[in-house]
Amino acid sequence: MSQELGSLDALQSFLEELPEKLEKSPYDYTIYSQWISLLRAIDDMESMRVAREHMYRAIAVPEDIWAEWIRDELERPGALNDSTTIKHVANLYTLAAKEYALLSTWQGYISFLSDLSTSLDDKTRVAAAEAFGSADYVLPILQSAVDATEAHYKDSQAIWIQYKEYIERAIHSAASPDGANAEASVLIDLLQEVFVERLGRPHAELEATFALYSQFITQHRNDAYEQHMVDANRTVSQTRQLCAIRDACEDDLAKSAGSWEATMSYIERLTREKATDTKEVCMLYERGLSTSRYSPAAWDEYISFLAGSVGEMQASLSVASRAVRNCPWSGNLWAQLMHLTYAESGLHAANEVYARAVSTHAVEYSMAEFSQLAAAHITIARLHHQSDPAADTHTLLQTCKDSLDAAYALDISTADSTLKLERCCTAVVADVLLDATAARKMWTRICKARRVCTEAWVLSAEFEQAHGSEANARSVYRHASQRRLDNPERLFDVWTTFEHNCGSLSDIYSAGHTINLQRRLIQRRAEREAHAALSSVVSDSVEAEPGNKRQRVSGQGHASEPEMRNVPITDPKSMNKAIASDKRVAQGGNVVFASNLPPSFGPQDVENLLGGRSSVSKVTMLETKHDATPRGQARVELSTIDALIAALDKNGLKINGHFVSIHTFKPSRQSRDASKTATIEVRGFSPETGNKKIEQVARQVGVPVRVHRSRLGDVVYVVMKLQDAQQAADALNGCSVDDRKLEACIAEADEEVPEPSHAPAVTETMPAAPDMIPRKAAARRPTKKVALTSASSSTPQTSSTEKVHQITEAKSNADFRQLLLDQKRPDEGANGA
Repeated sequence: MSQELGSLDALQSFLEELPEKLEKSPYDYTIYSQWISLLRAIDDMESMRVAREHMYRAIAVPEDIWAEWIRDELERPGALNDSTTIKHVANLYTLAAKEYALLSTWQGYISFLSDLSTSLDDKTRVAAAEAFGSADYVLPILQSAVDATEAHYKDSQAIWIQYKEYIERAIHSAASPDGANAEASVLIDLLQEVFVERLGRPHAELEATFALYSQFITQHRNDAYEQHMVDANRTVSQTRQLCAIRDACEDDLAKSAGSWEATMSYIERLTREKATDTKEVCMLYERGLSTSRYSPAAWDEYISFLAGSVGEMQASLSVASRAVRNCPWSGNLWAQLMHLTYAESGLHAANEVYARAVSTHAVEYSMAEFSQLAAAHITIARLHHQSDPAADTHTLLQTCKDSLDAAYALDISTADSTLKLERCCTAVVADVLLDATAARKMWTRICKARRVCTEAWVLSAEFEQAHGSEANARSVYRHASQRRLDNPERLFDVWTTFEHNCGSLSDIYSAGHTINLQRRLIQRRAEREAHAALSSVVSDSVEAEPGNKRQRVSGQGHASEPEMRNVPITDPKSMNKAIASDKRVAQGGNVVFASNLPPSFGPQDVENLLGGRSSVSKVTMLETKHDATPRGQARVELSTIDALIAALDKNGLKINGHFVSIHTFKPSRQSRDASKTATIEVRGFSPETGNKKIEQVARQVGVPVRVHRSRLGDVVYVVMKLQDAQQAADALNGCSVDDRKLEACIAEADEEVPEPSHAPAVTETMPAAPDMIPRKAAARRPTKKVALTSASSSTPQTSSTEKVHQITEAKSNADFRQLLLDQKRPDEGANGA
């Protein structure tokens, strides 16, 4: 009694926590096993049935659980006299046979049918006939069993023999005393067809089957014995050749204990020699899965065979459903199921599969697995969008954003190195939705999240080259080169190829200069790590010597700066020579930009941080424009290449809670783009016209590199590629925007174009010589960056001039120009008076 009460208390406690457990891990086998065990302890059979049904809906039920489930159902009082129980048990056998194509399951089902059909209890026979809907229920199920197992080369004979014997008993029962009976004749013809089909199917007991066929012909077709045996002998001769191939394969399979590799070799040999059919290959896959059912790669090969080689959609869908029940953690298998479901049942059914996959939380252990699932979700949404002209663009864009949000909420260390999801999202947004701005924002986010992933930066640069400009791609390459990437040489190779294909001679030399600096920096870090490892080994050996006190080795952990200067560098002369030769054309020279410095840092602190007076030539501290407070930024000129490398090596150093960023200066924009771009001067804009609308106007007539406006806001300067500038100027000239007529022309090459005036004030530690004027660090960095928006993909194709006239009259909120207008109006009023 006390034991039963203890079981009840344990069950009650378990049931209280069960909903939460199933919500978090509905695929966890141990939860269901514990649930069933607790119910068995109190002998609650109805609740056990419910628990097992929950288990079946969530995961693949193992073979031993099926057998236990069926045994419990049959042990109910009066089970064989209840048609409902018989029907339920028969359904369990059917489900188990679909879950695992095992001969033991079919053999158990046949034994169950035999017990029903040969029972001496009239109630049992009546209940069975009522459950199956007919008294002749055994033969159809035996036919299904033979059809499902006959391709098994070694073990299918036992079920076939039972099928043959059942027909023989039916012939004997139907035969009349004089031997002439229509029903018996039909059954004899059926048995002969069964024999002939069996003789044509390769199986280990072929010779025994041939002998049985000879007995059958002697008994029922003796008048044409020779003709029947000649035909059968012709069939058996061909089957013997097929059996010889399978005997060798079966030996190899037995030696490997039924491994998946041996099974695939078996299939490949039969396929190569064209000695098999689809049914036998499927049986071999099922045999292999009996030992590899928790291998996603095995299921993937099986699904690919059915969907690709055979084209069996229904069979592929069935196998894919079984696959995700056995391996719910595989994003690829869920993706396969989604694709097949979409092809068979449409978008709604595919979305239900996606919701089911997400609800299991099984793929969330790995960002790579979730990416495969999410990529399939986006692909299906794209296919539906392209097939439906009335589909909402926002829905597809939101699907991409939500997928990225869900992926980047997972552990980034488990991310996919090939960026399958990221490439899928950005390609859909840029190429299908034609929204390059949104795709650019996605790549920016991706590069920030995947900081050290070289492939992310390379793909981002390639996107800018295709949808933005060469200058944008160059900026991505330059920014990426200064990060500690997992494969920097890959980035360097791609960047070099890009500059040789698209860049000028100055761009090529500038890229080479930056690459050489980064290679020296990488080499320096590797040597420092080697030095630290060597110092650690020396320290351990000194401590291990008897009689020696514990000593501290100065190089242990991180080597100090003086020590690192004494570390030999592989071929330093050639490296310095390469960097020095690039320095002739490098725009930045030995200059670095330090940011995120502690507020208390002054010029002397920056100098000490980067090596002292022997390494630093000049420090320029940057301050805010209005109140001259420190910005935590500095421009530092280094005296030598070695000093530059040492300064860059301190990028990411933590000082007083601040991670200091140290990078080289970007090349001058004028020297890089002056020969490739032209500036369009557009007059007539209303000061009330917002920046965003101006950028829309510029984008509708071409692809602007940069857009900025004068201080009063009535003149706009649009920088475009040289080959596109004249056409864009012609399109803008004479157009009307906000009831103001525009005048546009190409600015002369020697005409000074004003830049946005947002540069901070600077304080220098030494007087600037006329030829050493410090670069205004923020001269080309507006305080408020405005994203250029692309034209809607739904806009009909029209000329550039027509596009400008189609701009709506909506105006943006007042911006910084409103203050200038308010200051100017009193003077205008006085002049008017």
